[in-house]
Amino acid sequence: MKGKKSSRNKIIMFCFIMCLVIVGALIAYYQFMRRQQSEETVKSPVTATDKLIDKDIENGYPDTPAEVLDLWGRITQNLYNDAGEDEIEKLAKQLRVMYSSELLEHNEESAHIEKLRKELETFRENKIKILNYSTDTGSNIQYKTVNGRECAYTRISYMLTRSQRGYMKMYQDFVLTKEDDKWKVVGFQESEKEDVSETEAEKSK
Repeated sequence: MKGKKSSRNKIIMFCFIMCLVIVGALIAYYQFMRRQQSEETVKSPVTATDKLIDKDIENGYPDTPAEVLDLWGRITQNLYNDAGEDEIEKLAKQLRVMYSSELLEHNEESAHIEKLRKELETFRENKIKILNYSTDTGSNIQYKTVNGRECAYTRISYMLTRSQRGYMKMYQDFVLTKEDDKWKVVGFQESEKEDVSETEAEKSK
C-alpha cells in the first residue's frame, strides 16, 4: 500500500511541476509577444503619410467628383508639406490611381515623378506650405456630356503660406470622366493665383 501511495504522490507531484512549467512558459511567451508588439509600434508609427500610402484607393474608390478631389487634396497637401524623399514616389502613385487611362497614357510615370520632385524642391526652397484646401461641392460642380462621355468640371483651391511673403490662394481646375463607373481625372491645370490677407487665411482654416 505504501508503495502505491508513494507512486501516486510522485505522479501528482510530477503533474504539478509540469503544470507550473507550462504556465511559466505561457507567461514568458505572452510577455515576449507584448514586448515585440511594443517595439514594432515604436519603430513603425502610423503617420498621416503612412495611412495615405497604405490606402487601397482602387478598392475603396471615392463615389463622387467632390470626394475624388477631396482625396486628391489630402494627398497633395501631405506630399508638398510632409513627405520624405522615399515617400514622394509612393504618394505620386496614389495620385495616379485617380488618373484616367488617357491621362496615364500621356504622363509617363518616371517623367511625372521627376517633374514633381522639381516642384517640391521649389516649394521647399521658397518655404511654401499648403495651409489648407477646399473643393467644389453640390451645384458648383458642372456636369456635361462630351463626345458621349459623362464629364464633371470642378476645382480645388489651395491656401498657401509663403514664409515672410504672406498668403496666396491658388486654384486648379479639373475635368473628370466616368471610367469603369469611377470618376477619373482626365486633366487639370492651374487657373489663377491671388494674394490674400492674413485675416482671410485665418478664416479659411
